[in-house]
Amino acid sequence: MTRRQRLQEGSQKRREQQKEELYQTILKAAGDMFLKHGYEDFSLRQVAEEIGYSPGTIYLYFDNKDELLRALAEQGFADFSRMLQTTSVSSSDPLERMIALARGYITFGLQNPAFYRLIFMERPDFFVHETLENAPKWEETFGLWHSIMEDAIQAGKIRAEDPLKTLDAIWSLLHGIVALANRMPDFTLERALGAADVAVEMIVRGLRP
Repeated sequence: MTRRQRLQEGSQKRREQQKEELYQTILKAAGDMFLKHGYEDFSLRQVAEEIGYSPGTIYLYFDNKDELLRALAEQGFADFSRMLQTTSVSSSDPLERMIALARGYITFGLQNPAFYRLIFMERPDFFVHETLENAPKWEETFGLWHSIMEDAIQAGKIRAEDPLKTLDAIWSLLHGIVALANRMPDFTLERALGAADVAVEMIVRGLRP
């Protein structure tokens, strides 16, 4: 490789790195603006002003606000899926894994409020209509819960005549805790995790054979 080629390659790498850095800066600003304004009042212009760029720069990356928010959702859901995957193998005891998943869900929801509000509260249709092309599938991600519950049933740890209804009940409890904590500043992570522990304990006690 000649010196000129090395310089061109180095220059290309720097441009790609700068482009990726700006992309991530846009996503972070989008999350901040979404939390501040909500979906209806969110705009690309707000994001541009937040990062000190012209709106035209944002349009080089995204055509409209749905495209930007969809990218934010895709990245968030990929992180969410990886967290669940890691947590699902954290113990050999399926009941302990269920409890770990519950705590992981709460923690992730509170540490990533923009993603959680976007997907689970304001634009769930992103997933319902399967428009997130680059994110893990909804069914595959939440299938972990069903698999672990089946393991717990087989191990004699719990009883559940209808596992799906039971999972929906658990999810509803966890979602309620995260939604409350995201809306109420005094509902801290520590308080939310405490509520999650009590909720899961109540459910598990009721499901014991």
